Amino acid sequence: MELEKQDMDKIVAVVAARYFAQQEWKWVDLRNDVSVIRKAYDDLKEQYDAYPYMSLDWYVSNSATKNIHMCERWEELTDLIGFLEDYGEYFDFLVRDARKSFCITSTDGELGPEQKNAIAVARRLRYNVFVFRVDVPESIGFELLQVGGGL
Repeated sequence: MELEKQDMDKIVAVVAARYFAQQEWKWVDLRNDVSVIRKAYDDLKEQYDAYPYMSLDWYVSNSATKNIHMCERWEELTDLIGFLEDYGEYFDFLVRDARKSFCITSTDGELGPEQKNAIAVARRLRYNVFVFRVDVPESIGFELLQVGGGL
C-alpha cells in the first residue's frame, strides 16, 4: 500500500513524540495545542486582572499550565505568544530539554523559504531549533487476516 504525504507526516510525528518522551523532555504538539497555549496566556491575564496582588511573573511561574507554555516570566510568555502567532504554523513541536526549542518534523529534511525565515526569527529570539527527520517508506506491506464467525 502506498502511503500518502499526510500519513508519512503522522508517522514522523509519532516517532518524534516517542523520542521526546524517552528523553524525558517536556513537549507540546504545536499542530494541535497552539490554541491551548493561547488559552493559558489569556487565563493568566484574566487571573492577574481579577487579582493584581501578585505580579504577572508570579502567575506565570506558578500556573498549572506551566507545563504547556514552559515559561517562567510574563515577558517570556508574551514573546512566545507573539512568535507563535506569526510563525507557529512552520513548527511542529515546542520542546524543553535544557532550554526551549522548536522542532520541525520531516521525511526528507528539506525546508521551504518560509520555514527558513521562521527558523532565522526563532534563532534571533534565542530559541533553539532542530529538524527531526525520519526515513519513512513510501509503501508499507500489510496482511488482512480473516476471522470466522460472520454470516
